[in-house]
Amino acid sequence: MADPRARMEARLLWASLWRRRGMAGLAALAVAIGASVAAALLHVSGDVNAKLTRELRSLGPNLVVAPTSSAGEGFMDEAATRRQLAEAGVDGVPLLYGRALLGGHAIVIAGADPAALARLHPSWQRRGEPNGAQAGVALARRLGLAAGDTLELASPEGGHSLAVRIGGTFESGGSDDEALWLSLPEAQALCGHPGEVSLVQARVAGGTASVEAVAAELERGGNLSALPLHALSATEQGLLDRMRRLMLLVTLAALVAGALSAYGTLTDLALERRREIALLKAIGAPRRRIIGRFLAESIAIGLTGGVLGWMMGAGFALFIGRLVFHAALRLQPGVPPLVVALAVGIALVAAAGPIQLALAVEPARALREDG
Repeated sequence: MADPRARMEARLLWASLWRRRGMAGLAALAVAIGASVAAALLHVSGDVNAKLTRELRSLGPNLVVAPTSSAGEGFMDEAATRRQLAEAGVDGVPLLYGRALLGGHAIVIAGADPAALARLHPSWQRRGEPNGAQAGVALARRLGLAAGDTLELASPEGGHSLAVRIGGTFESGGSDDEALWLSLPEAQALCGHPGEVSLVQARVAGGTASVEAVAAELERGGNLSALPLHALSATEQGLLDRMRRLMLLVTLAALVAGALSAYGTLTDLALERRREIALLKAIGAPRRRIIGRFLAESIAIGLTGGVLGWMMGAGFALFIGRLVFHAALRLQPGVPPLVVALAVGIALVAAAGPIQLALAVEPARALREDG
């Protein structure tokens, strides 16, 4: 059973807040607004790395793995390369580049897994079916190729030939538009390099430092050369850093605004209670009891504002996820206690003004003026 004095103090606290519920509600709302912004940004920042990484995939690969200069012919063993990539935790796309003859025209061919290539280059604009060969728009325009055409390809030395059907075309905006893309086994057979690849393209999440760490691990064996594409890595890292700084500044601004609003409201609330404070002092109430009463009221207001702010912030976070990232945002389980703690902290900071005002009240003067 609770201590009778504690129960009495709780009833007095409730009665004091209920009697001034308008001002107390405004103070709780001021705290809730600041806490809601903090809650929304904390939820978003907890999931922003994954969301931004998905958005930044349109930049394409940020790491290229190629054979070292000592490799001789400039090809890598596909199986060994895939094994090294798996050990480094990299999901790369092996590519093979070569040349072929098409009706007397020498063209560039490239081999890769079509599904993996589409995941690595989501910004490429594709038309037609994903099955079959894919012709770059520049090559298709130059040779009059279209989806559904069947092509007879031959190796430059005439030792290999292959019949392929064009499933569709694509536009990358780069030199890949001049190539005819086949599946990797087809390109290996046509070029006479079974089980070999020219290079590997990969995308490593986490910015420049993560890309360089993966590159160093891949080069450890001495048979691979890993080249980070610093411009893309730096762009991703820069966006993440700027997003974090922006969220921090907005959160701090919201918390400061909430603290100032609550400070003003609680100070007005204390001004209304000058007679009550004077009576407490006149009957000999110690300073700690007056301070404790204001702190208890501030904590109650902070708890109320924190819970309300978290609920509002969760709604804002889900709205931001839909509006900005076009996906459901995953709410972070550690945010509610942190937001409530921040709200209580705001309320306690805002209580400095009322406490200072209460301690400065002179009982005789206050009772004479209010009498």
